[in-house]
Amino acid sequence: MSAVGAVVVTGAAGLIGSHLCEAFAQAGWEVRALDRPGSDLDAARAAGAQAVEVELAHPEGALAAAEAARGAQLVAHAAFPGAEAREEALASVRGAMAAALQAGAPMLLLSSCTVYGRPRNLPCEEGEVKLPVDAHGETRWAVEREAFLWRRRRGLELVVLRPALTYGPRQRRGMAVALAAAALAARLGRSLYVPRRGPVVHMVHAQDVARAAVLVGSEARKLDGRAFNVADDVPLPLEELARAVLQAAGAKEAGRVPYSPAPARALLFVARHLPWWVFWGPLNKRLARGWRRAFEGRPPLAPPRLEPDLLEQLSADRWYDTQRLRALGFSPRFPSAVEGLQQLALESRTRGLLPAPPP
Repeated sequence: MSAVGAVVVTGAAGLIGSHLCEAFAQAGWEVRALDRPGSDLDAARAAGAQAVEVELAHPEGALAAAEAARGAQLVAHAAFPGAEAREEALASVRGAMAAALQAGAPMLLLSSCTVYGRPRNLPCEEGEVKLPVDAHGETRWAVEREAFLWRRRRGLELVVLRPALTYGPRQRRGMAVALAAAALAARLGRSLYVPRRGPVVHMVHAQDVARAAVLVGSEARKLDGRAFNVADDVPLPLEELARAVLQAAGAKEAGRVPYSPAPARALLFVARHLPWWVFWGPLNKRLARGWRRAFEGRPPLAPPRLEPDLLEQLSADRWYDTQRLRALGFSPRFPSAVEGLQQLALESRTRGLLPAPPP
């Protein structure tokens, strides 16, 4: 079967990037997977992608990316060095955009719903004012602004995807940490509390982000200048999401604790600004010790590492309008995080990546 076309995927070792490689390959595309030297590109290679190690934020890496993009029909930019690495993120997207322009290919930018901050209007549409409230959202929005600037000034053809809180296989942060911590609690025979209702949280499985990327990327020229929210069908109150995590991990619920927005935000502020050695450091050391014990001293992966970034996404109502994407014929394979987390936990346990439940 001849290829649909060639796509360059940056950040191909990451959660979203690796799923992009799989989805584009399954759809018949020739995939050229790019990530920094030393990255784990095994998933991309297993999908049939040609793997190339480049440091996209460096001039020589940008030149290598342009060479890799020669003859490509699409550049999908999923590389993101981190919330605190704003200048590196901007340098990376510039390298990807330059490669797309040189190849005469449109650019698909993988951004994030964190650019909206705490939306004023719900469900949040793509045209909602962008008021990011944390470093992740601010860096994502800076990258988006740079991309739209290149579109106006240099003629870059651009489409943007904004996924909601994303989870899936190969994730090492975010919800994967919550799932691992709950599985560890289950292994140790400890019950966990869930909040009483709490804010509404909107999520999306990484496979659905990748499926949306293939759909939009295939029509990127026609969709030039547009942005699309990507999320599942069922936004969940924090209570239901926490219960879904416990059920997927096999942990028991100890009960419910009251949740009030104002105290929760005050606690969030304190937690985010505490010195690492005061709270997060000791907490993660305890998690690491329990993680090693659960695997008898030989864990398959590094221990889960709790960080304050995730708390912001769980601190205020967030759900997103996806009608624009649905109008193109998209529907999520995982309509709810309840089912998605169950499958993720099952797959992870089958591969020995989560502690076994207690006997």
